[in-house]
Amino acid sequence: MATLLDRVIFNSEAMQQVQKDLEPFIDSAAPLLFCGETKSGMGFYAQALHEISQRTGKFLVISAFALDEKTVKQQFLGGKDQPGWLEEAHGGTIFIRRVSETSLAVQQVLWQLIGNQSVDGRIPFSRRGDTQSLEVNVRFMYSMTHDFNLAVQDGLLHRDFVDEIKKRGKIVHIPPLRERKEDIIRIVANLIERGNQEYQQHVTAMNEEAQTILTDYPWPGNIDELKRVIDTIVARNPGLQVITAEQLPEYIKNQEAAEGKCSFRLKDDVRFWGHILSPTLHIQTESKKLTLNPGDLAEIVRVEDTRFAPPRFKHFIFKFKFKGGSQIIGNILDKTLQVETSFDDSYTINPQDLYSVLLS
Repeated sequence: MATLLDRVIFNSEAMQQVQKDLEPFIDSAAPLLFCGETKSGMGFYAQALHEISQRTGKFLVISAFALDEKTVKQQFLGGKDQPGWLEEAHGGTIFIRRVSETSLAVQQVLWQLIGNQSVDGRIPFSRRGDTQSLEVNVRFMYSMTHDFNLAVQDGLLHRDFVDEIKKRGKIVHIPPLRERKEDIIRIVANLIERGNQEYQQHVTAMNEEAQTILTDYPWPGNIDELKRVIDTIVARNPGLQVITAEQLPEYIKNQEAAEGKCSFRLKDDVRFWGHILSPTLHIQTESKKLTLNPGDLAEIVRVEDTRFAPPRFKHFIFKFKFKGGSQIIGNILDKTLQVETSFDDSYTINPQDLYSVLLS
């Protein structure tokens, strides 16, 4: 039976190294931590490994935003009359996304869970408030979008949690698409084939000019961005047989014009490209107010403010990652953010509606 891993393209040396790193852990219960940029395929690899392993349980995906240090133990262990995530994923895999964005207290619980595991994945435990001894067999995988070394240096990762993964499993770097350019055209061919099936089209090829343009583009949105481009071309061009440069988006063909553009994602999962017109961002950190130049930033990501603990709802702030690698956490004081997009010369965004901004 074909598996997700059968669809992985790995001509490039970078991806061959990923395959080499993962090979010993395909049928293992050892924990894995995937490090890479947003949309670089970390979740794909986690699900692929689960699918081709001997595990018959479910693939349970948990976002970092769902983990609260006051309730995380009960979330995994369950309560007296309510099973938790461990029982839900018995025989399967728990994949925790963006683990470096959880608090160190949450990561300590994660460390304790894998520290109590046997080599084959068994975890003895009791539900919270109950004395009955239970046992499940679960594999843990994690992803993070921070640079691993910087995350350790900045104290975003619990040292014991990291050491436990290194001792029992593997930390695997998934390269961004721009570092595996040799794979792009084969990935495109795969996406065209899938698009033909989905949209009942008959695209057979892409000409050399279009291939060169796609290979030269830096793909800040990684595999997801490439998929959106190809899907849009196949879906919107009935009868098309050969993809040429004419069908490619202007921002990809003219990178100078696209310089400074950002990939925006809003809370309701609306996504678009744009250029930040606002010359500055006014930020309030825990200790002071700052004025930032958007051109100095590499990424803005919405994260939960764990210092704020109201009874009924969560409070969110932003993590700002600079091009040099440093990062700060704070709130955006500006009431609006002006953005030039392909659909509006001056589009107004409420910063509190932002989920993430990936700056080129």
